[in-house]
Amino acid sequence: MILEKYFKDPNVTFYREKTFAGTDEEYKAAIQESSYLYVNNIDTTVAEYRIWELFGMIGPVKRVIMGINRNFLTFCGFCFVEYYNKEDAIRAKEYLDKFKLDRRNISIDRDLGFTEGRQYGRGVFGGRMKDDNAKKRRYYG
Repeated sequence: MILEKYFKDPNVTFYREKTFAGTDEEYKAAIQESSYLYVNNIDTTVAEYRIWELFGMIGPVKRVIMGINRNFLTFCGFCFVEYYNKEDAIRAKEYLDKFKLDRRNISIDRDLGFTEGRQYGRGVFGGRMKDDNAKKRRYYG
């Protein structure tokens, strides 16, 4: 691609699923074969179809699993995106990581894969832990 050199991000992030029982090296090897992405820091007003459209620009998307607040069953700011092949997932991370979507820069990491129960937020209030920390800072200084 012509603009490829402008989109490469030298700051590589690493998200590790805390339920994975192996070592970091085993986890990194496993995600190299995965076609899943973990997308974080999404504005809570973003509709699911917008995720389909954005990630569909890279390649055909197999499914999108929106993260929901376990207490209120509302969208809480993260999702999983599954592609049909890992090459599209790699390109989506390269080109869409830090992309601004409705006032927020989304964060994308390769993921091992979706398992039932991971769609629920893990924070104290049912959403993302990042949001819980922001609430604590607001209320407790």
